[in-house]
Amino acid sequence: MKRREFLISGLTAPFFIQQLLAEGRDSLLDYQDTTEASFPYLEITGSYYDIGYQVGKSFGKNIEAVIRRQKNWNQQLMEIQNSGEGKRKSREYHRLTQKHFPHLIQEINGMADGSGIHFDAIWAICIKSELSATEEEPEGCSTIVFKHDDNIWLFHNEDGNMAYDKMMFLVKINPPSGVSFISLVYPGIITGNGPSLNDKGIIQTTNYIGSTESHIGIPRYLLGRALLEASDLDEAINIATLEPRAYPYHHNLGSSAENKYLSLETTPESWEVKEPNGMYCHTNHLLFTKTATYLAEDQEYKQSSSLSRYRVIEQKLKEFADELQNPEDFLNILSSHINKPYSPCRHPQDDVHGLTLATAFYDFGEGAMRLFKGYPCQAVKNLHFTDLRF
Repeated sequence: MKRREFLISGLTAPFFIQQLLAEGRDSLLDYQDTTEASFPYLEITGSYYDIGYQVGKSFGKNIEAVIRRQKNWNQQLMEIQNSGEGKRKSREYHRLTQKHFPHLIQEINGMADGSGIHFDAIWAICIKSELSATEEEPEGCSTIVFKHDDNIWLFHNEDGNMAYDKMMFLVKINPPSGVSFISLVYPGIITGNGPSLNDKGIIQTTNYIGSTESHIGIPRYLLGRALLEASDLDEAINIATLEPRAYPYHHNLGSSAENKYLSLETTPESWEVKEPNGMYCHTNHLLFTKTATYLAEDQEYKQSSSLSRYRVIEQKLKEFADELQNPEDFLNILSSHINKPYSPCRHPQDDVHGLTLATAFYDFGEGAMRLFKGYPCQAVKNLHFTDLRF
């Protein structure tokens, strides 16, 4: 049996996770976190395996720290992946990804080898939603788009589990395709879920859509990663809607070259794209005619976290419509604590473990992203941001 076939068989990953969680190599002090105002940054040029390897080598401690911070969840995740149905699904997700995006399997292999963390452990984290094993509280994310005349601004709160606090990092990737991109990365997850832009002017942020079931198809994180190398919006849409799809997703897609923003909702069954005008917001539930008929949408999550944030943002956009003229005005909306802990600016509270990890502001005219680190209520006020552009 070849090494990769052995790794995907799932025979040793549970033992590895148990060992990692039990070991005293706590070295949390070794994880990479630069300053209060900026994320650690790594530029990589090379093969797809090299890309993953350098990410894993440079940020392996961050990945380990996140795994340990979610000890119980990671143990459950490995149990699911190694059960009868979970193992079958994992193999099918791997097979379909290998068929359509073999270079991304190479990238994940590289991340595993570079970090010294078992491939199956990394792969399981990359397909956590499809295995029906999201953390005790799924990711959030709140998005506002302002379109006036020829100006388009996109504002996005990147929310995640508190396990990722001070663990996130930035990468600039120069891959074999020749399309370079910059992305905010969740340790252990393949690049593409966080705010990203490429040198063709394509921008992507994403919004989690909860589901009570998953289909056999291409995992959502892999589709999000693949489209980072799209040359234009048509290609980005074709990648995001490639069939079969395993899980619903929402893509905020933009192009500074085309001066266009598109809101794309996908489910395993359907998809719909819209080009809204004026002011627009999206959180973590389905809004469009073709996708809202998806019966497996997680209504409990929609009613708690997603609708709470959506209503706050929608009300403020209506209430202050005539006064919203500067980027700071929209960033202040995303800094709101109304309806906390399910407010636009997320802070952990009691059993609610979600928090805002970063806020992205993308100016289509400038073709640049301003990335604020941490809670927007603090980062925006203190100007804790990094300018990202090509």
